[in-house]
Amino acid sequence: MTNSSKFALSVLLAGGIAILTLHGMRALGPSVPTNMPSDSHFIQSGYDLRHNEPLGNWISCRADAAQAADFCRVTDNRGIVIYQGEFTSLSGSRAVPQADLRFTPADPRGIWTRGPAENAPVPVIFLVGGQILVPAADSDALANRWAKDPDELARLEAFN
Repeated sequence: MTNSSKFALSVLLAGGIAILTLHGMRALGPSVPTNMPSDSHFIQSGYDLRHNEPLGNWISCRADAAQAADFCRVTDNRGIVIYQGEFTSLSGSRAVPQADLRFTPADPRGIWTRGPAENAPVPVIFLVGGQILVPAADSDALANRWAKDPDELARLEAFN
């Protein structure tokens, strides 16, 4: 084998390793979008083999005691905002302290429900410790609806 053949083979091998490494890094986990904090939580709903990327939603919340609510943002896997706004605990109209804003591992089927105020899907965010965050505009209506139909809430909780 000539030196030029060895060099060409080395270049092809190095290029192949680089491509496999990049592919593997993307496949191991999603990258946090630039418009989301680094501690955002990802709920994976699938995988796009064509684009080699996980599908799902990013969730981030921050306490806002001055507003008596938490501000949460939900994006798709690429960072496109799907829903954002003030959220309150289902157990009371108050902000959850920042230290308690820890998300449970969730099944993507358990984070969306029809919001009465929007008449469209809204996120339901389950926290470690059992608290549930819902959009502030829907809080009373969802609490009343789930009091009348606890099975709906139980179905969501079963995924979390």
